[in-house]
Amino acid sequence: MKGIWSGLLATAVAGTAFAQSPILQPKLAELQPPKFNVPLCPMKAQGSVDKGLNALKKAHDPKADRAAQLTQAKDLILQGIAKESQGTNAAAWYYLARVYLMQGDVGGVDSAFRKAQELQPQCEIDIDQYRQNNWAQLANAGLEKQKAGDIEGAIVLFRDADRLFSKLPHVVSNLGVLFANAGKEDSAAVYFAKALVIAEEGAKTDTTMITDRNSNALNLALMYQRINRQKDAIPVLQKYLTWEPNNMDARKALAQSYRGAGMASSADSLENSMIAEMSKQNLDSLDTQDILAIGVAAFNAQKYDEAAKAFGAAVKRNPYSRDAVYNLANAYLAVKAHDKLVETAAKLVEMEPMNEDVYRLLGQGQKGLGKDAEVLKAAEKLVGLPITIEMTGFQLGRTGAKLDGTATGRNPSDAQGKPIKAAATTLVVEFVTAAGSVVESKEVQIPLLTPGASHSFSVEMKGADIAGWRYRQK
Repeated sequence: MKGIWSGLLATAVAGTAFAQSPILQPKLAELQPPKFNVPLCPMKAQGSVDKGLNALKKAHDPKADRAAQLTQAKDLILQGIAKESQGTNAAAWYYLARVYLMQGDVGGVDSAFRKAQELQPQCEIDIDQYRQNNWAQLANAGLEKQKAGDIEGAIVLFRDADRLFSKLPHVVSNLGVLFANAGKEDSAAVYFAKALVIAEEGAKTDTTMITDRNSNALNLALMYQRINRQKDAIPVLQKYLTWEPNNMDARKALAQSYRGAGMASSADSLENSMIAEMSKQNLDSLDTQDILAIGVAAFNAQKYDEAAKAFGAAVKRNPYSRDAVYNLANAYLAVKAHDKLVETAAKLVEMEPMNEDVYRLLGQGQKGLGKDAEVLKAAEKLVGLPITIEMTGFQLGRTGAKLDGTATGRNPSDAQGKPIKAAATTLVVEFVTAAGSVVESKEVQIPLLTPGASHSFSVEMKGADIAGWRYRQK
């Protein structure tokens, strides 16, 4: 990327007294029309500027030496500005910008047109037409490079396009996307912020810009969250919610930023409000995480029947969501639905057969049913565990997943209390779909652990449609 940034800086100072030769954009020169177009606003060229204009017109003749004529036109116009006091003549700067267009000097075009418009504001429409037409053509050329996989080439064209015209957000928004996809969130945030300013202003008079405004606001907030600028994300999300007050994703993001900025009470208030609203909806219309949130809120409020209903819906949606199954088991324990507790705890044992808690849940359910023999079997399995394993994190991505866990050593014994000699353990971890089909499996080695000693591990696998995990001892 260094080449892009240095190129931009060189272009930015082109045309000043101390600048090096400008870095030209060949595509801009290539896009210029074959015929000379008369200005749409009054321009009066005099002296050397008039001679430069004649050279500019000749440069459009296919038989002429285009480069030589453009060099002559540029030199004559600059001579008029420097030696004939034509620096206050809008025509000098306007035609200089036209020369720069044909040479592909983006920085020169921008600065010369800017000066011409300052001197003759009534030429804004004409100048904007040149800016926007060339902006669009450079943007299209950039899109072609992007489609071909030449991302750096696309970025150069997009940035040059943005230099020419910045009253529409599409190019800067696309730059934000490219930098975000490349993991350069700081740069992406700069462009999304610029695109948001443009789109927000445009949306005041053009309703077609509303979608651009909203999407750039969300993208900007997301970039701020990725680089942990939570306080900066908050006002962006708050503003977005004045436009789309019922957007649940934006409200979740705002709650996340509140919490990340140390504003826990604001986060709690917003989350509780969202959960209260979602709990009135049909659970089938919500995603699994929202259903789980409703269940947790109900459980914490000691509304265990409602919690069981929500967790049951989440389990039905994804039988391999460990959180959903575990929470459902605890809800059944709270309402003393012992038969359902046994059934649910048995599923947990199948998913994670070396976790102490699942055997305790299973035993409590069997005790509630008066099945003493089954209680003893669950207790025997519990005391015989050489280690206990707690899965501490499960991260799902589009093309894979990661599972983190910690194994802790125990004092295993048999039903009579006689110590059992512990040994190293090999786990077979499977990542599965919601239907239980195995996407991929890996073996994890757990060393011999003394009682209380711990060993952390991570398992990463690739594959689509991963919904959960399970493991067994090899």
